[in-house]
Amino acid sequence: MSLALGQQVTAEVLGSMLTVQQRLGEGGQGTVYLVEAPHGAQALKWYNTIQATAEQREAIRTLVQAGPPRGPAGRRFILPLDLVTAPDTAQFGYLMPLIDTQRFATLNEVQARLKPAPSYPTLCEISAQTANSYRALHLRGYCYRDIAAGNLMFDPHTGDVLICDNDNIGINRQSQCQVLGTMEYMAPEVVLGQADPSTETDLHSLAVLLFNLWIRHHPLHGELEYNIRAWDLVAKKHVYGERTVFIFDPQDCSNQLPNDPDYASVRRLWQTCPQGLRDLFTRAFTFGMREPAQRVTEGEWQRLFWQLKDGAIACPSCCADNLWEPGVSAFTCWHCATSIPLPPKLVCHRPRGGTYTVLLTRNATLLERHLNPATPDEQASTVLGQIVQHPTDPQVFGLCNMTAAPWSATFADGTMQEVSPQRAVPINLGLKLNLAGTLAEMVA
Repeated sequence: MSLALGQQVTAEVLGSMLTVQQRLGEGGQGTVYLVEAPHGAQALKWYNTIQATAEQREAIRTLVQAGPPRGPAGRRFILPLDLVTAPDTAQFGYLMPLIDTQRFATLNEVQARLKPAPSYPTLCEISAQTANSYRALHLRGYCYRDIAAGNLMFDPHTGDVLICDNDNIGINRQSQCQVLGTMEYMAPEVVLGQADPSTETDLHSLAVLLFNLWIRHHPLHGELEYNIRAWDLVAKKHVYGERTVFIFDPQDCSNQLPNDPDYASVRRLWQTCPQGLRDLFTRAFTFGMREPAQRVTEGEWQRLFWQLKDGAIACPSCCADNLWEPGVSAFTCWHCATSIPLPPKLVCHRPRGGTYTVLLTRNATLLERHLNPATPDEQASTVLGQIVQHPTDPQVFGLCNMTAAPWSATFADGTMQEVSPQRAVPINLGLKLNLAGTLAEMVA
């Protein structure tokens, strides 16, 4: 039964009446409506008869009671707010927040050029936020089960992410699910019926999604898919389950990209990817494809994309965004091949071991997560330092202390200086900073 415009339905927990205002869209599981709720307009997903099972009803109740993961990672999930029922029918649905579709775009809209394409730094932010949210979900013991491009929305300007269609989330390896996922994103073992969706299969789906974001292509769509004449279920099972070969597999070229001009943009996007990103994609679709325990984790993706974003630098010739990564000394623009001079870098020596490098561009900021990777999400983006320009000499830049405590600075000649809050220390090679117990050094 479809809902009629003007019809009233009931939110189970809130006990309030909702009025159906408009039909927004339709999918395989049901129809989405705009409804008027006591606190304003919201969205209602109403299940088709075949999907309105007792198990799905209980799954929605569980999600409503559990709520989202904590912090920014959890707020990105558009989770069910309440179970919704109507008289004289066994069908039901769930209430969820309304999405600003003017601000947020889908990947399909971007690839169809209906919405602007994000810059490389923004794409890093989108990718890091996506990995961060799935990591938070998995740490709570849940799996998503249907990670796919259609369930991700993002602001092309800021990189803020929303994750939609969350009604298939369940407890990892325990709760049942009505769907196995979107075949193009399913792990091979799920395609072949050898495993049910889990956090491990989510990791494969996440890798496919990220590859689609960066390369705008499927990692398995090479000559095997190109030479198939009937793209039916049997063909999809063969490509996604039985004969899974990465299009850029360094050892197996049997599924390389076809010698066709239509694939030129795929090759170009792959070549412009930073080496660290290509390495993770290669691992995800070689070892990770065959061995679930070898799959790239959400934390690995998150760390990589944060590091790449912190290495964003504009080409001085064509202004194209480039992504530098630690260990790269000779750096040329991917767009015009101009040599890009690198500014000094701040190497932070983390208290628990390891280092993190921040490229000190004119727009660089020093964040809490740079010093302490275990910082809770709520404080991870707290600004500790900011690159500022000298008020009288525009050629001189410094790192301004944005905290409430003084820093200790030691220059290359051994002289020391206290850097009070809201004061800056000049950028000098060999300068060492004590940032509330964390040591950092400016290097070439």
